[in-house]
Amino acid sequence: MRAPTICHICDYGSEYGGAFIESLLFLSRYCRDELQVATFCIFPDRAKNRNWLSKLDEEGIGYGFIPHKRNVVGQIRSLLSGRDLLVLHSHFYTYDLTATLLKYVAFKNAGIVWHYHSRSGRSVKQRIKDVLKIRLFFNLLGDYCIAVGDGVLKDIRDAGLASEKSILIYNGVNTDRFLNRHESSLEVRKTLGILREDVVFLLLGWSPLVKGVDVFLKAAEQVSRKYGHCKFLVVGRDKTREFVSHLSCVSDLGGAFRVIDPVEDFSFLVQGVDVFVSASRSEGFGYAVIEAMASEKLILCSDIVPVRQTYGRSKGVWLYPSEDWEMLAELIGKAAGLSPDEKQSLGIINRQHVTENYSMDHWSRRIGQLYKEIIERHK
Repeated sequence: MRAPTICHICDYGSEYGGAFIESLLFLSRYCRDELQVATFCIFPDRAKNRNWLSKLDEEGIGYGFIPHKRNVVGQIRSLLSGRDLLVLHSHFYTYDLTATLLKYVAFKNAGIVWHYHSRSGRSVKQRIKDVLKIRLFFNLLGDYCIAVGDGVLKDIRDAGLASEKSILIYNGVNTDRFLNRHESSLEVRKTLGILREDVVFLLLGWSPLVKGVDVFLKAAEQVSRKYGHCKFLVVGRDKTREFVSHLSCVSDLGGAFRVIDPVEDFSFLVQGVDVFVSASRSEGFGYAVIEAMASEKLILCSDIVPVRQTYGRSKGVWLYPSEDWEMLAELIGKAAGLSPDEKQSLGIINRQHVTENYSMDHWSRRIGQLYKEIIERHK
């Protein structure tokens, strides 16, 4: 008997599994327990030998690998041989058309879900591509296109996606993993060589221009003149360090700033900071912001499209106009002047906001109910 299966086609091969892999695990459990359906995941070749694959092994989730190109219909069809395919669920942009073509040539009774986790490129060429694939393919063959943020939803609807097929579902976070633990905070600070009395600001800068590393460091340089107890950390690797080396403001920061390597367990790292900063110029849905909120951290965030409608509604998230480093500097100074009790109070508000709106359990149920509807429709 062929196993009823939902297949996730994911353009994902990051060094660390993070919230994306964790969300697949939660969703797989829901589908197994509530729908009695198996999960199979497909990743690009660059994901081979990643440590996070062991988590899929532990859950009994099958997986396979394909080249990082669009014409991979034959390879995926072979990987899914012997399965009763119920839903093809693509993540990100690379394999969305592939999922649709698979339905057309091989799995005619399968449902199709596209899942966009970020905004597409805003060039004229990209917008034309979006219009063509949505109007010519998805509106005819697809079931639902999931947008993770308001800006993403606007993009796909502007491209012509039928409103009844577009749905906004914010990403979820495993809130149990992000708890504010005092002992962890002390351990992280000791590892980083940061004093207990220092006020630490953290920004993720893996894509430095998009993430606004320059904006953050300009603001930091101004604040450091007045608040000598402030420390500024940016997470990144060679690309980030190269970007930072060309910023004139960095030399004035001295020992108050450093770039640190990514860690697999972000929930541990964030324990050691006081304030999480997002200076992004563009964002689909800020996983890291939500995770920092769940860890009871104060957030300073650029006021871009998806923010105000989501986590920007929490009183512990302070917004400033995108790219306005002077306003960000004011907020950093204000945060530096808060007492520990004031920061903790704002952090608790943030965690409550995440718990009520962005839990992974709630997210899994919403996606699972979509699957149930799609499966019934295609019987």
